[in-house]
Amino acid sequence: MSRAAIGAVLGALIAVITGAAYMMTTSSLEGGIRDDVEQRVAKAQELLIQNSSLEMLRLLKHAEALALDPKLVDSLGGGSEEAESGPDPLIAEAVFKKFRAGLSPDEAQPDIMAITDDRGKLIALMSGPNPVPDPVPDTYLSAGKIKYPALDASVANQIVTSEIWDYEGSGAMKVTVAPVLDPETGSTLGTVLVAYAITQPEARKQEALLGARVVYFYDKGIHTSSFGSAKEQQSSLGKMLFDGGLAEQALKAKSGLGDIRAVTHGGNDYLATTGRLPRYFSKRVGDNYPSPKAGAMVLISLTDASKSVGTAGITILLVGFMGIVLVLLGINLAARRILHPLEEIEIGVNDIINGNLDRTFEPVGTDLDGLANALNVMLARILGRPEPGEEEFDEDGNIIQSHAQLPHLQQSGPVDQKQADAEALASEPMEVYLRRVHGEFVAAKQASGEDSSVEYDGFVQKLMANEASLKQKYGAREVRFKVVTDAGKVTLKPVPIV
Repeated sequence: MSRAAIGAVLGALIAVITGAAYMMTTSSLEGGIRDDVEQRVAKAQELLIQNSSLEMLRLLKHAEALALDPKLVDSLGGGSEEAESGPDPLIAEAVFKKFRAGLSPDEAQPDIMAITDDRGKLIALMSGPNPVPDPVPDTYLSAGKIKYPALDASVANQIVTSEIWDYEGSGAMKVTVAPVLDPETGSTLGTVLVAYAITQPEARKQEALLGARVVYFYDKGIHTSSFGSAKEQQSSLGKMLFDGGLAEQALKAKSGLGDIRAVTHGGNDYLATTGRLPRYFSKRVGDNYPSPKAGAMVLISLTDASKSVGTAGITILLVGFMGIVLVLLGINLAARRILHPLEEIEIGVNDIINGNLDRTFEPVGTDLDGLANALNVMLARILGRPEPGEEEFDEDGNIIQSHAQLPHLQQSGPVDQKQADAEALASEPMEVYLRRVHGEFVAAKQASGEDSSVEYDGFVQKLMANEASLKQKYGAREVRFKVVTDAGKVTLKPVPIV
């Protein structure tokens, strides 16, 4: 298989593994994140309803306590003789200011405080900390009748009510109404009303507490939300709540809680649920009392929560990409380290096949040095020359070459002549041979201009020592020498005699 094919196969394998890891990891993370967000949404809605319940109960207690203030009874013309002349709004305003001053610093100040007579006519009104001069008596009436069910229930049945109204068309407000009773007769003198606006800052405060976006709605409209007040946002949120049935589900469900649904707003995916805002009565109201219209929706962004999934997915893809790059680099390095040296060895083998028997294999790297050396040893043994590392050198540092060959490589002609010369040398008596070679060696030295002062005894000793090592090397019964002059250099050439 070619390098390109191997790279393609490994790259494809890594890509498949990376894709599988990406799908498994992101799917698992997305499932876990969705479950976590669902739990957070459900918990946030429960906490929002609990917070609202505590707030409405606190307002109910405030209104009950305020209704028992003797001065407030005086303001309606009941109680003391000084107040028998009729309602006095100034007394009521003084009571309201005292009430506001008595609230703890961490409690919100009422946005509306009002007192009515026993027919629902407005006597005194404060907007924030300021009294409203000459309020319209029929403010809370329509066609001569009380238009707010809670106010009507308080006047008619002495019921303390804490619920959410659309106060005078200005939007949803948390309103508590309590009857002001005559301490002597127990009859209803009028009512006191305390109201708090549901504002965007409050929605954002709840968002910070719950870790979820908050939207307050009343009847068929969005009142406020922690998203902001832009009209396009209100329109989008309204479609979610009313067209999608989320608001209706919460308002009509027995539990007061809606299902968790996936919604889209502002380009983000959310999980959302709705809940009915609580209301409280000091007595049971009749079946004809209007059903609740106020609720809240909480939303947690799946898009934001899933950002870690995208990061994990990108990390996996980058790891896979780097894996493919490293594989390709590894194949390239392997080719340069192993395949290229193999090509060099292949070229050397082809040279030998084509008749270049003097070719040797140079070291080609640690991975293939053993192969190159084995080929050199094989050639040396086949051709009868010294193996690598076992070459013999003459006194001038030249390698002493052997031309003896194995029997199956012997040829006729020049090879037979060499064998004949070797036999002739072998037949020469030792003393005659040594004297002749010494004489030829000295004469050749003189002819080449080299130092010819070679003592016979030292010459013979060196010759015999070389012969002893070469006999074992060549596996010969005897080794004799010939004097050879090559390029002005005089050397002794060994002639193995087998």
